Amino acid sequence: MSVREQHTAAVVATLMARPEAVVASHLSAAVAYGWVLPLAGAGPVTVTDGDLEAPTRRGPNLTVQVASLPSSDVRTFRMGVAGTRWEIPTTSRSRTVADTLRHLPNADGVALADCALRGTTVSYDEVAAVLDRQSCWPYAENARRALPLVDPRRESWLESYSFVTLHQMGLPMPEPQVSLFDSQRRFVARVDGWLEDEVVALESDGKAKYFLDQQPLSADVDLAARELLGRAQRKMVQEKERRDRIVDLGAELVRWGTSEIVRSPREVLARVAAARRRGDAARFSGRTEYLPAPAWLLPTRRRAG
Repeated sequence: MSVREQHTAAVVATLMARPEAVVASHLSAAVAYGWVLPLAGAGPVTVTDGDLEAPTRRGPNLTVQVASLPSSDVRTFRMGVAGTRWEIPTTSRSRTVADTLRHLPNADGVALADCALRGTTVSYDEVAAVLDRQSCWPYAENARRALPLVDPRRESWLESYSFVTLHQMGLPMPEPQVSLFDSQRRFVARVDGWLEDEVVALESDGKAKYFLDQQPLSADVDLAARELLGRAQRKMVQEKERRDRIVDLGAELVRWGTSEIVRSPREVLARVAAARRRGDAARFSGRTEYLPAPAWLLPTRRRAG
């Protein structure tokens, strides 16, 4: 079983074994909904007990939170384990996003919220309404800092985590998923992030991208290894050509990987700062095209086109 499947099985077993009425919540509910998780995973099974007289309990394999559970915050969700479907109570999608925004570090909470809001089953306003009700709850201030940073235009955990981490260290929030065109309006690239004033493109790259391919690998282990190496080399050549096209427009480009932004974010920030100093909007010969911004960002983000 995958790590997610193991956690799902543990959630089902926990709820079946609990005599009191509890619901899967926080990261355990996020697993049920299929959302991205922090690098460390979902951790122990987390449930919420609506009995406000009960104590919060924390153990190595189970955390029981205690909080009010209005019926609007509870859903019955069907989870599959080993080919069997189980109907289990979970916090609603909006309540789950709100709870994780309160409890997780901002970079992880925003990454999860970005993922949740990229779908059509939960909205920013629904999450904000839950957080309004939780305004006096523990860690509410953490969620108030995180909520304005949510932006479902970002396409991956790494993008969300990177940009929130760098923003909290002083970088202006980059515009996500910006398309670059040359002076003839020919498409050049879509970059993960863009700093318009200094014409700096930002790219967060996971190593897995160099091995992604739709073609199946050979059953022969040695041949499969050579095929993987060849694919990675071709991908690296393509990425270099793409980088050259971006730089030829007069833009600066900064790239980093997962381990860099997690372990050495200040080094990444220093590289971005150096690129911003080198950047010169007058030298940029290209054009940009932004994705439509979510309504909650429009009052605070300058648009460009």
